[in-house]
Amino acid sequence: MDKKIIFNLLSNVLVAFGAIFALPIFAMPFFYAAIFMRDFETSALFVVMGIGVVLSIHCLRKLGHGHKRRLSLVSAATTMLLVYPLIALFGFLPFVYFGVLSPVDAVLETVADLTSAGISIMPNDTPYILRLWQSLLMWFGSLMFLVILVTLMPKVSGNFGMTLSLHGGQNFSPIFGQMLVMAQRMIRVYTALTIFSAGIFKLAGLDFWDSILMAMRCISTSGGKFFPGQGNIYIEYAAAFTMLLACGNFLFYHRLIVTIPPPIIITKENFLRRGINYIKNFFKNIIHNIKHFFTNSEVKVIALIFFIGVAITTFSTYRNGIFPNLSEAFRHSIFHVASFLSTTGMHLDSFSKFTDFDGFFIFFLSLFGGCMGSVTGGIKIMRIIVLGKLMAAELEKTMHPRMLTVIKVNKFTVPSETIGRILGFFFLSCVTLFICAAILSFTGLSFSEAVAMSFSCLTNVGNLPGLCEPQNFLGLPTAGKFFCMIILILGRLEIFVLLIFLAGLIDRRNVKGW
Repeated sequence: MDKKIIFNLLSNVLVAFGAIFALPIFAMPFFYAAIFMRDFETSALFVVMGIGVVLSIHCLRKLGHGHKRRLSLVSAATTMLLVYPLIALFGFLPFVYFGVLSPVDAVLETVADLTSAGISIMPNDTPYILRLWQSLLMWFGSLMFLVILVTLMPKVSGNFGMTLSLHGGQNFSPIFGQMLVMAQRMIRVYTALTIFSAGIFKLAGLDFWDSILMAMRCISTSGGKFFPGQGNIYIEYAAAFTMLLACGNFLFYHRLIVTIPPPIIITKENFLRRGINYIKNFFKNIIHNIKHFFTNSEVKVIALIFFIGVAITTFSTYRNGIFPNLSEAFRHSIFHVASFLSTTGMHLDSFSKFTDFDGFFIFFLSLFGGCMGSVTGGIKIMRIIVLGKLMAAELEKTMHPRMLTVIKVNKFTVPSETIGRILGFFFLSCVTLFICAAILSFTGLSFSEAVAMSFSCLTNVGNLPGLCEPQNFLGLPTAGKFFCMIILILGRLEIFVLLIFLAGLIDRRNVKGW
C-alpha cells in the first residue's frame, strides 16, 4: 500500500470539495448567507470551513509528496473507503451549527447525502440555507462517485461490466496522469448536465435557487423530502426527465457529445455551399448519435422497464380508484417510476394512497438502478442483462448439452471472467443484505424494518415510505447509526472494495509476521 499516493488523491478530493466555497454558480451558501440573508456569522462559518479545507489540502499534499505514478489495488480500495468519511468531517458542521441535528445525526445526514441516499432526517422547518448545503453535498457526493467510477473503480473491481457498455470507447488506466484526464471529463459532463437541468426547472416555473437545488438533487439521484412546486405538472415532469437523465451512462454522454469532432468544412467551395455542407454534416452527426444511443442495450432495457412500470402502475392505480382519471394516474406513475428506477427515492404526497402492490412494485424497480456509468444505486442494468442472458444460455445448454453458448452484449462477447465477477457481485450483495439486516436487528428493530433499512442503504434509494422512514434512522442507537453509515458507503462503493481493503491488511500483517 502506497500511503503517499493515497494522501495525494485525498488532497485532490478536498481541492474539488473546496471549489464549492468559491463557485457561486452552484449556489454557494456563503453568498446566499452574505447577500440574501445578511447573516455574516453564518458566512464566517463557511469561511472558517474553507480555511480548514485549505490547511488540510496543504497537509495532505506534504504527506503525499513524492508518490508513485502508478496506483496499486489496495491503495485504490483504501482511497475509495476514505473519500466519504473525509468529506463528512467538514460537511456535518453546518447542521450542528444551526442546532437542527445532534453531531451523530449530522454525520449520518452528511454521509447519506454524499452517498446519494438522501434519507433527510432534518426537521421540516430546517432553514433554507441548510437545504442549500444539503443539495451541495448530494451533488458533490455523486460527482465524487463518477470520478471514482472512472479512476479508482476500474482498478479495484475490473469495471464489472462497464467495459461492455463502453466497448471501444474509454481506456481506463492506473497511471496517475491519465486518471486525472478521465476525472476532468466527468466533471465537465456532470456540470453541464446540472446546468441544463437547472434551466429545465427554471422554464417549468421554479425560481432561481429552487431550480438549482432541484437540479442538484435529481441529477445526483439523491432526492430527499424537499420538493418545491409539488402539484405543478411541469415541475413534476421536469423532475422525472432529470432523474431519467441521471440513469444514463455519463461516459456514454461524454463520448456522444464532447468527444465528437466538429464537421469538416471544405474551404475550396464558396461560402454558401460551405455553410450548407456544414449544416448537413452537423445534423448527420446528431442523427448518427441518436441512433447510436437508442441502439445501446442498456438504454433499450431501461426504456422497456420504464414503460412497463408506468403501464402497470397507471393501470393499477386507476383501477383501484386512487386517481379520478387516467391522465392523473399516468402523471403520478411516470414520476414515481422514474424516481425509484433511478434510486432517487423522491415521492409525492399521493404516494401514501398507493396500494401495497403498487408500493412493492415501485420499490422493486429500485433494485435495477441505471446504466453502469450512471450515479444511480442498485445492481445496474448491464449486470441484469448479463445475468438474464446467462440464465437463458444455461437453459439452452441444459436442453442441448453439446451446444457451445456465447453471451454477447452490444454485439461484443462477454469475457468469462466478467461473468464470474458479476455472479460473485450478485451473490455477495444478497449475503451482505441479510448480514446487515441481522446486525441491525440487534438494535431493537423488527426483521422487516432491519431488511428495509439495509435495502435502502445498500441500494442508496434512501426513504422507502411505509417501510423505512427518516424516523427509523433517528430512533437508532449511536452504534446503529454508525453502522448505517458503513452500509451507505458500502452500498455506494460496493462490497468488493471492503474485501480488497481487508485482504490487503491481512497480507501486510502476514508479511510483517514472516
